[in-house]
Amino acid sequence: MSPSTDTPPGASTLPSPAADAAAAERELRADRILDAAEELLVAWGRRKITVEDVARRAKVGKGTVYLHFATKETLLLAVVMRAQLGLMRQVLEVVGRSPDNARPSEVARSLYLNHLDSPLMRAVLTGGTESLGALSRDAAALVGGTVRERHRAMRAYWDALRDLGLLRPDPPVDDQLYAYNALVLGHLVTPPVLEEQGMHVPDHGTRADLMAQSVRLLLEQDAPPENTRKAQVRALEIFSALDRSMHAEIARLKQTPGTT
Repeated sequence: MSPSTDTPPGASTLPSPAADAAAAERELRADRILDAAEELLVAWGRRKITVEDVARRAKVGKGTVYLHFATKETLLLAVVMRAQLGLMRQVLEVVGRSPDNARPSEVARSLYLNHLDSPLMRAVLTGGTESLGALSRDAAALVGGTVRERHRAMRAYWDALRDLGLLRPDPPVDDQLYAYNALVLGHLVTPPVLEEQGMHVPDHGTRADLMAQSVRLLLEQDAPPENTRKAQVRALEIFSALDRSMHAEIARLKQTPGTT
């Protein structure tokens, strides 16, 4: 009979200090690689980056990059998702400050201003439709479950606000979501195009105000304060769950078990 491989009674099943140290080192190394890739993505754009460039910038071997990220596409997607996670946490902070900030107009304002404050997200947005399209395709192929979860979270948020009377009852939800996303994305990507044509482009704060006003006038309506407070609680629940999901997905892309 083979010796038993069961853990002896009373023996600890917790990771050893050496295992903890190794996991922490893996995490730090993966983050260093992500930092290097982010710097290059901002400076060069998506198409010019190679894994060799990232390895050189991170001061690791090319094979070490592949220990964490299976492909260049996985690496760059993890970079963008990490930035998006940061934006989500800023939205959570804003929504937590006031019930009125749970309204789509204020969520849009926060997302807009924080996109502009992020060199990485500015680089992604100014990379043109080809770059945005490539990232969308990579996301669908590599983290399709998380993409669908984002869509479900947005729909749950929207349904909650409609049920509580913060949104107009018409047009249909799908049309409202289209209008909302088109307004936010349009304000993010059109300023460089208009500037090239010599047209007036207001400053960031004014653009954020105009966008928020557009969302409010088109989609929102007044609701009792009690319902606005309930909307805040529900929005925080939905966005917090999405935050946890995105964090876990980034850890998976980094291939660093035990860091979630």
